[in-house]
Amino acid sequence: MTVTHPIGLSAPTLADPVIAEAAARFVAARRGATGLAGFPGPLPADLATAYAIQATATASWPDEVAGWKVARVPPALEEALGAIRFIGPVFAGTVVQGGDGPLSFPVIAGGFGAVEAEFAVRIAADAPVDKLDYSPAEAAAFIAAVHAAIEVAGGPLAPVNDLGPTASTAVFGNNTGLIVGEEIVGAVEGADVLRAEVLIDGQSVGVGSAAKLPGGIPAAVAVALGMAARLGRPLKAGQWVSTGALTGVHSIAIGQEARICFTGLAPMTGTAVAAAPAG
Repeated sequence: MTVTHPIGLSAPTLADPVIAEAAARFVAARRGATGLAGFPGPLPADLATAYAIQATATASWPDEVAGWKVARVPPALEEALGAIRFIGPVFAGTVVQGGDGPLSFPVIAGGFGAVEAEFAVRIAADAPVDKLDYSPAEAAAFIAAVHAAIEVAGGPLAPVNDLGPTASTAVFGNNTGLIVGEEIVGAVEGADVLRAEVLIDGQSVGVGSAAKLPGGIPAAVAVALGMAARLGRPLKAGQWVSTGALTGVHSIAIGQEARICFTGLAPMTGTAVAAAPAG
């Protein structure tokens, strides 16, 4: 397998065959819906290596990229990793429109699963292929709409949260899917007053708002625009950016129920189910 390194990033610190092997293991585990008890090979020490693994795995995955999830780097690691956020691919077959009925949250048995209340941005226009950095103001021009959303986080790597952001970045950005709910008119300007709450089996596990997103929604979109271009996959009109957890990352096990509530909107509810092997 030929490893293509993301542009505009420092060189990975692991050899290409090691990167290729980790990516292949992640692809096989996700396709087979089988869990991994540990990282397959050396844990990436930097985001450049993690993105190289992610890009290699994404190129091998039999689905189109429909957007990107954005997640925080823990503040204690921001300086060492040189970033406050990372991104991961959201595949077209995993984007679901949240309606009035119950939802399903696929979780790989033996892996990791979580739900997160988020704002999902629909992108208004194709981004330039050669622009690698955006200010929040520049990014705001690419926001066509903001929706209440649920990121179905997780994947095959069971200890991903304990291993940190380089592991999350490498394993498809630790994303399983995106559930897009109602559009929120005026969300960019008034996002800080929009409250989100997540309940697992009827117990509240987190409450928050866009105040937990450094720089707000446009800053998260700016990171997605720039990094997607660096990965050779600039954002296109109609794609999605899930802008980050509003209430935290809430682990969920197969059989548990989750209820995600946004101010003034109908709650979205669903049950975690065992993920099926990919076709």
